Amino acid sequence: MLCLTCQRVRPALNPAEYTAGRALLITRHGLCCCAHTVRSVPPRTPAVPAAPTAATAPAAAVR
Repeated sequence: MLCLTCQRVRPALNPAEYTAGRALLITRHGLCCCAHTVRSVPPRTPAVPAAPTAATAPAAAVR
């Protein structure tokens, strides 16, 4: 449960690993933030705007 590099508590891999004992260890030793234990978050792709429809298209200007 402790990181071999910094001797702090490694991040949990799933919600079941979050226990009172783990919380106590984190308060005593700290939480590991070493690069090898931090999972990278994949980049989010930007949402592509939908093509305008008759319901969402702006009304034509009336003269």
